Amino acid sequence: MKKALVLVLGLFLIACGSDEKKKTEPKQNDKKTEEVKPEVTTPTYPKLTDVPPQLNYVFDNGYDFADDIKVDFISLESKGGDKYQLIYGLESDTDYAKVEDLKVSAVFYAKDPSKFKDAIYRKRKSRQVPAACKLFSLDDGVVVVQDFELLPKDFTQVKFYFYNDQGVINKKMLTVRNIKLPQ
Repeated sequence: MKKALVLVLGLFLIACGSDEKKKTEPKQNDKKTEEVKPEVTTPTYPKLTDVPPQLNYVFDNGYDFADDIKVDFISLESKGGDKYQLIYGLESDTDYAKVEDLKVSAVFYAKDPSKFKDAIYRKRKSRQVPAACKLFSLDDGVVVVQDFELLPKDFTQVKFYFYNDQGVINKKMLTVRNIKLPQ
């Protein structure tokens, strides 16, 4: 009888021990693991200074040069005399690293080509103004800035595009008509 009691007590303890394991195991499985999301950081660029509070927009409808290169606006600012600055406002979903590796160009088609200083531009009736993409921060966004000098002041159209050594990105150009340079 003592053996039977010890056997029953042993089985009881084993059974109780199994219940304890079963109770702790679900608790370990019920734990929710937190997903660690990589922190997305926007690169910081130097702040663009010496810009008027109200920009002189020549285009503000948004344009996709590529799936990852999107421009919200283009502004044309006078820097005095024949010096000007184009500001391309990039949309937030633009690949800034890709843009930094590109060049930007504006081709100005004059109403009166005889006012170009150089004979080559008078013959072409247009002047291309290329530049490497320089990124700056402006307000809460990122912009590409292009400085240049240009005479005459009235143009029938200006074509804007991004390019690299292989050519124009996506073969897409933005054309804006009837541009007059600010004084």
